Amino acid sequence: MQQIIQLNPDDDIATIRARVEMAEFSHVVLVVPRDCVVLERERGLELVRRAADDLGAQVALVAHDSFARRRAEEFGFPVFNSIAQAQRARWRMQSWARAHAPRVTHAPDSAPETARPFAGLSRDLTEWRGALLAMAGAALLFCLAAFFLTPTAQVRIVPSSVALALNTDVGIDSSAPQVNPETRVIPARRLLREISGTLQLRTTTTKTIPDARATGTVIFTNLRVDETEIPQGTIVKTSAGVPIRFTTLTTVTLPAGLNSRVEAPVQAVDPGPSGNVKELAINAIEGSQSLQARVINTQPMVSGNVRPVRVVTADDKRKLEDQLLQQLRQQAPAELRASLKPDEFLPPDSIQVEVNDKLFDRAVDEPADVLSLKMTAEAFGLAVAQTDLESAMRWVLQKQMQPGYQLLPNGVKVEVLAGGKYQGIQLRQPIRALGYTTPLIDASKVASALQGKSVDEAKAFLRERLNLAQPPDIRVAPPGWFRMPWFAFRIAVFVEQPTVGK
Repeated sequence: MQQIIQLNPDDDIATIRARVEMAEFSHVVLVVPRDCVVLERERGLELVRRAADDLGAQVALVAHDSFARRRAEEFGFPVFNSIAQAQRARWRMQSWARAHAPRVTHAPDSAPETARPFAGLSRDLTEWRGALLAMAGAALLFCLAAFFLTPTAQVRIVPSSVALALNTDVGIDSSAPQVNPETRVIPARRLLREISGTLQLRTTTTKTIPDARATGTVIFTNLRVDETEIPQGTIVKTSAGVPIRFTTLTTVTLPAGLNSRVEAPVQAVDPGPSGNVKELAINAIEGSQSLQARVINTQPMVSGNVRPVRVVTADDKRKLEDQLLQQLRQQAPAELRASLKPDEFLPPDSIQVEVNDKLFDRAVDEPADVLSLKMTAEAFGLAVAQTDLESAMRWVLQKQMQPGYQLLPNGVKVEVLAGGKYQGIQLRQPIRALGYTTPLIDASKVASALQGKSVDEAKAFLRERLNLAQPPDIRVAPPGWFRMPWFAFRIAVFVEQPTVGK
């Protein structure tokens, strides 16, 4: 297996070393962008090679720049035109120590006496070797001249991406230790926060209640020959049916003498029209005063009435409780998101609010224009790592992908749909996964197919045979040359990854 690492133009050697060190596989393919700062430096590739050796990693490069490619080969790195070419090949780095080992030449020492008889033969061999070296040098110069005079071409193609969509359910489980793509179970982290709120509701139900107390006067008659005092607060009442009680408002004194009389003001104990009794209805005294005097009202009691007020109903309480609970449910996501880590998200259907305590300030039927409620609750949710969900869906999409295609790096997008439901502690969550794929293109076969064609014919061939996201870019050297090289190895084909939307 190989790890593909896309370098950035401003990556330094420390960043590259760290990314190689963190790779999951021992074989690492570095995709080198144009104008890569660290590789343009004199010792950049040497430092990359030393880092690879220190870490025990096998490193290859995908590079388009001819200078970077030549320098990479000097340091023993395998160099490829595309990621697909690197993934298909079996490669290892050349031994840098052997490739750059200094050639040791020994200074000629004085030949021993026993070797001198062969001195003539040695001179002949030296002359032949010189001639052979001269011929090899001439052949090399001829090959180099042919190489540099033969046209070269660089072809850049960007294949179109194909979207692969999938609607499925995943299990989001706080007890799962890791991602299980086969069962589509995603681990989650439990979030718990206490929340509270208050809310008021204006009552609408009207009810009449007793208002003013009935008032009037009664006449006390003395049953004794002595003077008798009737203290303030003495209770007098009716005797028919349910007694209606009244209280005296002042202290009065009955003069001495049997059947002497005195008048006293009274007021009903209970407010409302029930105290509006007719004349002669009040005829009893409570307590010991009943042995000392009699009482009677010669005039009816008046002024007892009722008034309308708004009162609290059971429906008011239910309505206010529902409104406040809905308010807390709307508040819960923001409270829980404050605990999320950078890579996590909170599925809306995972949020639950459970009421711990509620307190109304009024009872049912109690007069009140406004009813208030204070409520505390626990908000619960599941935090899911976006990378866990995308890695599981990448595995599922790869199983359904047709042969000859590959998923683009960062080409998996996941959308959480509505309708998640708890099954025990696990949330069954509907999702929609969208994977962007691109066809696998063999750069060597493309180069072979283009050799000898004119530039226009090569472009037309690529447009007809390949599904491209943009027109192919073909550059031939020397400038002004109108035909592709006749040798496939002089055609460098670079397959670039298409850009996908969010």
